[in-house]
Order: sequence, then structure tokens, then C-alpha cells
Amino acid sequence: MLNERVKNFLQYLAWLFFFLFLLYAGTVAVVARAAKPYSQQKEKVAKLVKQTSMKQIDKYYHLSRGVKSYSASGKTSKGKAAYFIYLPGKHKAYYYSASDGVSESTVKSSFQKSYPKKAIKEVNLGWYQKQAVWEVTAVNADGSYCYAIYKFKDGQLLSLVDKL
Repeated sequence: MLNERVKNFLQYLAWLFFFLFLLYAGTVAVVARAAKPYSQQKEKVAKLVKQTSMKQIDKYYHLSRGVKSYSASGKTSKGKAAYFIYLPGKHKAYYYSASDGVSESTVKSSFQKSYPKKAIKEVNLGWYQKQAVWEVTAVNADGSYCYAIYKFKDGQLLSLVDKL
């Protein structure tokens, strides 16, 4: 009787571990599959950047505001800042030197100056309304989100959506 109970318990544990392993493996597979398009586009951007004067990529960005865009910021062989934006749906790419627009740090400073009570969560470079833009994602004190879009060219605020 006791041996049978132990045997049943061990069988139960074996099945439990088996199902937990299947659940874990399934979750890993779903996450890997979900991340694949982003990593493929990141590789595509890196490949395209090699065709420009940008020799070093410092940061990658992704923005999806009507048009998906994958971007990178980096430096040229002369050490000057540069930006690259790729629109996979349109098969178009845009290259900007630092003098063509404002930097991420400039946009962050401008946002913090205008909205000191909002905490910046992230900044992304991308494409919106047929132009290069910076999008600032911030969190309000009440936990709601705020999105501000600035023109890359001059740093002018293009759109602000608050309390989401």
C-alpha cells in the first residue's frame, strides 16, 4: 500500500515536471518567435549602415507610428555623429549627419525643461508624417503614459499625447 502511494506520487511528480517543461519550452519558443522580426530588422539596418559613412553603431531604435521604422545612431570614421532610418515597408532608407537635425540628448533636455514632472522612460528615432522624428515616452506621477514627438530637423514639438 505504501509502495503504491509512493509510486503514484513519483509518477505524479514526473508528469508535473514534464508539463512544466513543456510550458517553459513553449513560452521560450513564443518569445523567440516574437522577437525574431525585430532582430532581423536590426541585422538589416546594420547591413545597410555599412554602405554609408557611418562606421560605428551606438544605439538601435524602433518606432511604429503608422509607418514602421528601424533606426540607428552612431559615428562616422571621422568621429562625427550620424543617424540612419530604414522603412522596411517602403524599402527606403535615410541617412542624416548630426548637423541635419537635433540629437537625442537635445530632445531629452527640451522635454525635461517643458515637462519637469514627467519621467522619461525611453527615446526613439523614427519616421512620422513623412519626416524623421524623435519620440519621447514618459511616465506621469500617476503612472499614466505620455508620448511626445519632436521633429528631427529642428527639435520642434510635433505632437503630444498625455494621460494614456
